[in-house]
Amino acid sequence: MRHDLFSTPVWQIEGTPQVLVDKLYEGAYQFKDRHTGVNLTNQGGYQSPSFCWEDFHPQAKEYLEHLLNDMFTEECNIGNWWYNINGKGAWNTPHTHAGCDLALVWYLTDNDGLLNLVSPHTQRNNALEKMNQVKLYALKGDIILFPSDIMHYVKPNQRDTDRICISMNLRLS
Repeated sequence: MRHDLFSTPVWQIEGTPQVLVDKLYEGAYQFKDRHTGVNLTNQGGYQSPSFCWEDFHPQAKEYLEHLLNDMFTEECNIGNWWYNINGKGAWNTPHTHAGCDLALVWYLTDNDGLLNLVSPHTQRNNALEKMNQVKLYALKGDIILFPSDIMHYVKPNQRDTDRICISMNLRLS
């Protein structure tokens, strides 16, 4: 008998209304024009400063709160959010999101499979683990959630166009 005891939940939500994705996409460049970027995990790209949930786009806030309330029985609180704009060659170093329960990534462009989650069991023999990293594919408008303590990184953007997403930190209570 086999027991899979320590699986890692990852959620992928599709179907964000296109008009909402378009508004958030436009907002990314407006934020970039108004706010100096910060250097945290981004290498060569733009990462906006972190903003409070109260300052998020009103319709997007309502949409996301509705989704999260339907998904979780616990109350889901979004602490902060920020834009990531990765031009050609830009990438994000391996990192986790300390101080929260879930990391959320809302893609405003296709991600081309550049988001990689690293197994928390990296010290296991590779023959047992089969793979120690998983590449996640998401399309424009998709939302991906995963435990915030999972190491993840973004490979370099190979396109001539920007790869844009919004990242958030969530706490369940």
